[in-house]
Amino acid sequence: MILERLVLVNFGIYADSNTIELRPPSEDRPIILIGGLNGGGKTTLLDAIQLGFFGRNATCSNRGRLPYKDYLRSSINRSADPAEGARIEVHFERVVEGKRIRFALVRAWRIANGSVQESVSVSRDELPD
Repeated sequence: MILERLVLVNFGIYADSNTIELRPPSEDRPIILIGGLNGGGKTTLLDAIQLGFFGRNATCSNRGRLPYKDYLRSSINRSADPAEGARIEVHFERVVEGKRIRFALVRAWRIANGSVQESVSVSRDELPD
């Protein structure tokens, strides 16, 4: 599996929409490095990938014993409208039966009527799967 792109919308410290390209620019430059100061969001990126793939089974760094829905509520960016919520998109490529397939996994949640509402969708080569 090759991670291609991560899109974070109002997740943790990432306000608004942020796209991180994860596919190396060329085969002779095959490494992507992510650096930053303490509190700059490096661990949040890793948490987002894990949360995107595993949902309630993710072991995110700052979740501790927090129930899953409470963790989702707390991970909406402070400046965002809770009714708008947050979204994580993980775009990746995987070889299935000898064929390269592009997947997009989208996990979104928002606060409605005081409770957390979550949705998950997967597309395969840009078609719903």
